[in-house]
This record gives sequence, structure tokens and C-alpha cells, in this order.
Amino acid sequence: MWVRTLAKFILPACLAMTAWGGAHASPQNADHCFTAQTFPAFENRALLATMARGVNLPNWDADDIFYRPDLSTLRRLYESGFTHIRLPVFHEAFNTGDWGSEDLSKYSTELLAVLENLLAIGFTVTVDLHPDGTFNKVYRTAPDEGYRRLEDSWRHLSSVLDGTSPAEVALEFLNEPDTSPEIWEDHTGRLSRKLREWLPDHTFVVGPHGPMRHESLANFPPLTDGNTVYAIHFYDPFLFTHQGAEWHPPDDTARLATGIPFPTKENDARIRALVSRLQAEGHEQAAEEIRRIFEEPWTEKDVQNAFSTIENWSQKHGLPVVINEFGVLSYDAPRNDRLYWLQTVTKEAEALCIGWTHWDYSDGFGIVDPMSQALDNEAINALFDRPVSAGAN
Repeated sequence: MWVRTLAKFILPACLAMTAWGGAHASPQNADHCFTAQTFPAFENRALLATMARGVNLPNWDADDIFYRPDLSTLRRLYESGFTHIRLPVFHEAFNTGDWGSEDLSKYSTELLAVLENLLAIGFTVTVDLHPDGTFNKVYRTAPDEGYRRLEDSWRHLSSVLDGTSPAEVALEFLNEPDTSPEIWEDHTGRLSRKLREWLPDHTFVVGPHGPMRHESLANFPPLTDGNTVYAIHFYDPFLFTHQGAEWHPPDDTARLATGIPFPTKENDARIRALVSRLQAEGHEQAAEEIRRIFEEPWTEKDVQNAFSTIENWSQKHGLPVVINEFGVLSYDAPRNDRLYWLQTVTKEAEALCIGWTHWDYSDGFGIVDPMSQALDNEAINALFDRPVSAGAN
């Protein structure tokens, strides 16, 4: 598992960074995706190219070291074609303001050590401020105080990340900002100006408010800062990607829904069977929600339509967009359908020069077995558009 001493965190830089997956993973459209003509207003195309194919790395800071990512597994992921890591970062001091605590100092040291490991393997990294529920509640109910915590957190992180290479490390303002679009637009402008004082050359990553959906991006005004990548999350249809979600309440539709297919057909037999089962079990509300959502087929065309919104915004502003979260919870989704959805999302994204970062490494959505560290090669093949069967009928 993840090495236990800081001395062992430091690895030789043995693998060079590559653009858009490099020689070991080059999509057909790589030759035109990141030219000066594609994004004339963007300043850091070399970093952007590495953000084409990535994976999220939650649990790098897990209290139980057993759950922390394994370096040899990360090397194998890099060799498989992944070139970027989104690194969720949060510490309790970002809520309490205890900036001088010994615990925060240790956390910051570990963050730098993990960064150095990832960069040595060859990845580039987006440091993603990924807050807890306490932070989100404050941000939602007291936005001025929420912004103060946000700015103070980045003031600290900027001091930690000062000295990292802008060619290798990007900064994501806030994961799924829990506030209104008007407040978030104001806060992104204020924070970008502050961050640009602290870290003049690093690339920013910013998404629209809330769950960072593509519809919200359509109305999101870009920053005046030209060194910014824009990000959305994609989990549609939600009841397919989150079926069996064990952290939801017992009567929640996502938790009750299992066996939802992708793609679906008109009058789909598997949807009808699920609705009948839930009705028989007394879950009338969940049954009705599933029936309503899947009354019309949900297919590859719906993915294409969503991504056309992203492409239109990107072309309008001449700025790059990435999908830095997407995935399917693996517990109860039909295996082939999950693989086909992953393949569909990445294939359609790459066709439009939209980079992607899968959620996640080894949690419920993962592509690595947390016990054995075995790679889910079928899921990885799906992500890289290698042959995968379509969903079962």
C-alpha cells in the first residue's frame, strides 16, 4: 500500500509527461485538439493536453493507510494511458481556521509528498478543493463566510503549492459549489484575482455552480483570466449511474433502483420488471419515478446532446472544457451496461476534444480493486474505447 515514511515518498522522475496520452494512448483526433487555432485564448495548452485522460484519486489522505492508493498500481494506470490525476484536498482547518496547527502542517507536507510521487510517475495533477458537509452548509447558508473560508483555504494552499511547476499542477477552485449562480460568478472573479497574486502562472480549473452540470455551463460567463480550464460533471442518467447507492436513505429511489440498463429502449422490459418489483415491495413513489424518467429511451444520443452543449460553449468562448467527474457505481449496475456507458462517454467526449477524468480510483465507482490492487482491465478498455459489448437487451 501507500508508503509510510516521507523518505519513501520521493521517487526518481523516471517517466516523461506526454500530451493527450502520448505514444501509449493516442486518440484519432489528437492532431487537432490542442492547436493554437482550437483554443486561441488559452495560455497553457501543453498542460491541457495531459488533462485529456485522467482519474480521480480520493482516499490518498485516508486515515487508514490501507485505503490509500498504491504507487505501483498508479504506475500501471499511467502505463495504461492515464496522464492526469485529480487530487481532492480538504482538511478540517479549512473549517476552523486553525492555520498553525501541527496536524495541518503534517497534512500539507503529505500533500507535497504525494504530488511529488505523482509527478515523478509522469502524471500532471489538478489540486481540487473538495469540501466536507460542514463547509458546504456554511457556503450555502452564509455565502460571505463561505467565501472567507474559501479564500483563506486557498491562501494556505497557495503557500504550500508555491514552487510547484505550472506545467504540471493546476488548481481547481471548488468542487460542486453549493450556492447560487450569481454568488458563484462573483466569487470566482474575486478568487481568481487573489489566486493570480499568489500563484501567477498556474492554470485554474473552474466549474459552474451546484453539481457542475452541462446545462449550468451554458450560462456560465468565463473568467477574464485566460489561463483557465472549465469543468463539468456528468452522471446522466443519475438513476443508472448511482443505482444501489448505499449512502442514500433506505427509501431513496437511487438506492432502491438496481438493474437499470444502458441504453434503454421504448417500453424496456428491464425497466418494466424493476417497476413491477418495486410496486410489489410497496415502493410506489420510487417505481413511479423510474417509470417516468425512462418513459422515453435513454441512449447514446442523449450523451451526444449533453456534450453538444459543452462544445457550443467551448467554441463560443474559444476556451477548453473537461469532464473531470463521471462514472457508474459498480455494485448493482449491469456489468456490460456500465462498460458501455463508460465507453460511450469517453468516445463522445474525445470526438469533441473534451478531456475526461474518471471518478474514481478504487471506491464504489473505481477501476482498481481496493483489496488486491488488480486493475479492472475491462473498464479501462471501455474508457479507452477498446472493444466492449453494448448493453444487454
